[in-house]
Amino acid sequence: MRNNEILKLNVPESVYGPREDSLLIAAELEKILESKNKKSVLESNNLRSGSKSKSSHENFVFGAAKKRSFLCVLKVLDIGCGSGLLSIIAAKRGCDVLAADINPSAVECAERNAELNNIKIKTARSNLFDNLEGKFDLIIFNPPYLPEEQTEDSRNWAGGKNLEVITRFIKDAGAHLELNGEILIVISSLSNPESVLKEFSDSGFDARIIAERKIPWEKLFVICAKNAENI
Repeated sequence: MRNNEILKLNVPESVYGPREDSLLIAAELEKILESKNKKSVLESNNLRSGSKSKSSHENFVFGAAKKRSFLCVLKVLDIGCGSGLLSIIAAKRGCDVLAADINPSAVECAERNAELNNIKIKTARSNLFDNLEGKFDLIIFNPPYLPEEQTEDSRNWAGGKNLEVITRFIKDAGAHLELNGEILIVISSLSNPESVLKEFSDSGFDARIIAERKIPWEKLFVICAKNAENI
């Protein structure tokens, strides 16, 4: 989050709240949204300078968007939304956000936190992509990435002994990603990052680590993946 920005979050014990992994992927999310916004502003300026006349409506829309620090409206899917932190950050930057989680308490929590921050998001209860339709410009996922068997008590952090949750996500993500879209996912050194990168590659993505952070018990990584055919 921006240094001068404070988000209000109320998170019950049944929902995964913001931790080191959440903050790391949040920082990269903001960088990507800022980069896309700058590109859109530049393209709009080029269009404006190349046109002999503009309607007052067009001028108003551009000026309002620029003042609010965003112009590029992206369709964003936040899988495993938890508290709604990433969804709220994206929506604050002008994105059209769908927040999804298998945990009904998390869906309700994200809705309440969005309202608390005067933000509008859409929500859905879904096991990964099961109940979701359409394609998105950006898919965010802070998965349960520890290689442990999932139980009702451990589903917030355990992704299966062979990381089945991440594997399934990677295999299904392509059907929901726009051609020029991107995926942001955070994992741990305990998740075998090289194996995760290979799974992305095997599924037709070009994936790379764009950020990392060492914490006492592990190292965290943020991976950005794009359609390989569009690189």
